[in-house]
Amino acid sequence: MNENFSLNNSEWSVMEILWEEQPQTLMQLVHKMKEKQGWSKSTTNTILRRMQEKGYIRYEEGERARLYFSEVKRKEVVLKETESFLKRTYGGSLGMLMSAFVENHPLSRQDIEELREVLRRAEKDAAIQKDGKEERR
Repeated sequence: MNENFSLNNSEWSVMEILWEEQPQTLMQLVHKMKEKQGWSKSTTNTILRRMQEKGYIRYEEGERARLYFSEVKRKEVVLKETESFLKRTYGGSLGMLMSAFVENHPLSRQDIEELREVLRRAEKDAAIQKDGKEERR
């Protein structure tokens, strides 16, 4: 996946459907996008063609219709989008993001515990990496 990977809102809508269940036929996607976005068949077809050109999706010829598949994993896309947002908005500073968020949104006890657990895992991973580097010296 390239560095500048970014889904627009229309592409997110299609990917959400494919990540939920794949493959999907063109007509399945047309029906779902009509419900979700009010798109016509030609609009859905155009978006699918553009997404295929970008390498986000692919299709295979089925017995009766093309079968569409995601070429990117949701987890990878979310990570790239999050990294891009963090870099663009906060200069890459996770601390600035967290500070801005916490100042404007009170955290529940559960939120705080989840963050503590994330930090514990990060500390553990950092210690393992440090030990591994010291052993190689």
